Amino acid sequence: MFSSAAAQVSTGSPARAIAVAHAVTPFVSAYSWSSSGFGAKYSDPATLPAGQGNGVAFSPNGSAIAVAHNTSPFVSVYPWSGLGFGTKYSDPATLPSSRGYKVAFSPNGSAIAIATDSTPFVSAYPWSGSAFGTKYSDPATLPTGQTNGVAFSPDSSAIAVAHNVSPRVSAYPWSGSGFGTKYSNPATLPTGDGENVAFSPNGSAIAVSHGTSPYVSTYPWSGSGFGAKYSDPATLPTGTSYGVAFSPNGSAIAVAHGTSPYMSAYPWSGSGFGTKYSNPATLPTNTGRGVAFSTDSSAIAVANNSTPFILVYPWSSSGFGTIYSNPTTLPPDSALDVAFTSGGFPIQQIAVAHDDSPFVSAYPWSSSGFGIKYSNPATLPTGLGYAVAFSSDSSAIAVAHNVSPRVSAYPWSGSGFGTKYSNPATLPTGDGLGVAFSPNGSSIAVAHDISPFVSAYPWSGSAFGTKYSNPATLPTGTGQSVAFSPDSSAIAIAHDTSPYVSAYPWSGSGFGTKYSDPATLPANNSNGVAFSPDGSAIAVAHGTSPNVSAYPWSSSGFGTKYSDPATLPTAAGNGVAFSPNGLAIAVAHSSSPFISAYPWSGSGFGTKYSNPATLPVSGGSGVAFSSDSSAIAVVYSVTPFVSAYPWSGSGFGTKYANPATLPVNSGYGVAFNTIN
Repeated sequence: MFSSAAAQVSTGSPARAIAVAHAVTPFVSAYSWSSSGFGAKYSDPATLPAGQGNGVAFSPNGSAIAVAHNTSPFVSVYPWSGLGFGTKYSDPATLPSSRGYKVAFSPNGSAIAIATDSTPFVSAYPWSGSAFGTKYSDPATLPTGQTNGVAFSPDSSAIAVAHNVSPRVSAYPWSGSGFGTKYSNPATLPTGDGENVAFSPNGSAIAVSHGTSPYVSTYPWSGSGFGAKYSDPATLPTGTSYGVAFSPNGSAIAVAHGTSPYMSAYPWSGSGFGTKYSNPATLPTNTGRGVAFSTDSSAIAVANNSTPFILVYPWSSSGFGTIYSNPTTLPPDSALDVAFTSGGFPIQQIAVAHDDSPFVSAYPWSSSGFGIKYSNPATLPTGLGYAVAFSSDSSAIAVAHNVSPRVSAYPWSGSGFGTKYSNPATLPTGDGLGVAFSPNGSSIAVAHDISPFVSAYPWSGSAFGTKYSNPATLPTGTGQSVAFSPDSSAIAIAHDTSPYVSAYPWSGSGFGTKYSDPATLPANNSNGVAFSPDGSAIAVAHGTSPNVSAYPWSSSGFGTKYSDPATLPTAAGNGVAFSPNGLAIAVAHSSSPFISAYPWSGSGFGTKYSNPATLPVSGGSGVAFSSDSSAIAVVYSVTPFVSAYPWSGSGFGTKYANPATLPVNSGYGVAFNTIN
């Protein structure tokens, strides 16, 4: 499921989200979040939570979202990415005993716990990142009543629950084996029904929000349990406190409560509460049910009972800022909990350089395949797109093309293309056929068809710098492809005249003295070049059998050519790529099966993987692996112009569905990207 919210991420920032659990269908609403506030609402999950959403939490790495709710199965967990909700994970084999009030992941990501309203009042499970494990044994000493809140300590060594019968908070050691022996109760108990519980980010304190004055109680916390209760705040919350949270930087604590101003926040230190911050200028409109800080402590959110149901404010050491605008699509009813993603989640993308306008097409990418095509750049490349590359920090995208200026570069973000950068002052002299950014982000190079056959420029993240001097020894013919080594210490150009590949040291000064040619040259015109991710090998795709050649690579240059693969690509190699995990190499080539892939190791090529069950439909022009090595894509000259497949240690999986909006003509280059 793909959503326009993926396009609402601020340029240069990790993708973030905010989620709200609420009383009526769809029971959970999620929105992209940036420094500008709410973005578009994500599409609802295909399988909704089964009843009123009472609690919501993101996993620590941002790859999952969990909702505690009123109706069986009482907890629902979904994959989460920059594209929103994925397909709901299977329910736990042993369900929580009754309605889920709150849910929490352990900070180490290995467990998930649900607070419930009937015995055993808390259920916990191993969490693998994709599934519930077998339910942990219940604690030997159960909480004494309905649990309304649950939290793990920051080091995942303890778990605490807030409940509605004395002692109103219960805490236990936590380990890979589950619950340990209950800690002694605090000497001074919370004075009313425990509604929620939170640990400070350094693990030195624990807070309980509750139903009777002083409405919040805090205690030192250590490996031995509760310390002596901190003094109450000088200005108390004004009513039953339903939510409590510490800021991730540890400098503040906030409470959501049932009487105006519905939320109170205080400085926090090792001494306890400071003087209450001034109320926000725009108050929540009714009972505050939940409160959360963004993971960078720059925003604070409160879930409440009346429209707009969710309010968010900038947060700083001065307290509340001016409220952010409400989301365009509000939650439909009372919000009961709120959570921000834990610092962002990866957004994956794929781009194709192709014939015919707009000459480049880019899409969100997930484990489900292609998402909805990003809008075209406002200023298009001026001609046929031969190659495309993302910068290593994901902040830019470049296209090599066949009409002046022959290379076009754009800012890149989760929103897609930004405003085109100015052209380089000295343009490439011929059709741009290959393009690459240096991994250290300081340079960009273009391979082209007229001498000097390669042009390279400093790259600042905002523009092309002054062109580097040409190499003293030029490539001998049309530059078809260009690649930097992973440590940015070398650059290689594949070209169409002997020696068919030229490599040079690379530094902040540009090209060094050309390395000696490999002892065994590629067999003919070279069309593609790539370094292995650890920099220990270089591979060249070329026009005559064996169609691919690979060599050890070191600071001395080319080593002795690896043995050819036992099963050769069937025709001219047009593109070559190593998987980012270094375990595979793939060649795009001119005749069926149009793509060949092999295991890769320090010994070179392994036994060819089986061909994909659904082949590309014409000669492969370019190939790329996704950043996490979980997918492979090949581009070619017949519709749909790009085919993508899951990739694993077993090779090709079942072909992904074609993108809904295809590239408009022959695909020549392809690249994956990840924004973390």
